[in-house]
Amino acid sequence: MKKILMAVFIAIFVFSICGAKKKDLAGDVENAVYTDNTHNFSLAMPDAWNYSLKKSMGEVRLILTKKQYDTPIQFQQAANYTTAPRITVYVDTTSLTADQFVDSLLSDKYKSKQKNRLISEFKILNGPFQLKKRSKMEAGEISGVRIAGQQRYTVEVQRSGSESDRGDVVTDFYGGSIFFAKEGSNIVIMHMICEWRYFDVLEQDFIKIVNGLTFPKK
Repeated sequence: MKKILMAVFIAIFVFSICGAKKKDLAGDVENAVYTDNTHNFSLAMPDAWNYSLKKSMGEVRLILTKKQYDTPIQFQQAANYTTAPRITVYVDTTSLTADQFVDSLLSDKYKSKQKNRLISEFKILNGPFQLKKRSKMEAGEISGVRIAGQQRYTVEVQRSGSESDRGDVVTDFYGGSIFFAKEGSNIVIMHMICEWRYFDVLEQDFIKIVNGLTFPKK
């Protein structure tokens, strides 16, 4: 009898822990669709990308990482230096329109704590960002704004062998695309970064993923 009671208590304890962990997550994924538990949006999950759910109280809701991707020739012997294609889904609040929000983010003169948080989270903006294009884009019934550009980077790639050897210095570019959609007081932001030489192909993936963003009627 004691063994049975102990098994029941353990089962209840495990179930309560699992339930608490699920509650702490930003959303749920069911039938390949992410639904946010706090904010009014859903996102279709692409098969070619892994996903990681983040904590319910944070601005970062979800991160997608491409399962298979190409490695630049300069990193063939050190593939871990390659920037894996990554999409961050981020939600914040603002009184600005999507266009005004983008203007403030790109302005050198505009300063705020919110902007600092965004720049630290979005790698493509955390440096000398070169804007290549800006356009309107729809997400369901919501009209949004998409910007795309590149950022130059320099990295020292360590040669195999002695750690005292100086590595090869590589200079190249990241490519990035960011989509902004305002819904109520919330602004949903989707940020994609990758190696620039693969950007054109990956941007098409990103556009398809953004097209899977919906804002169900309340």
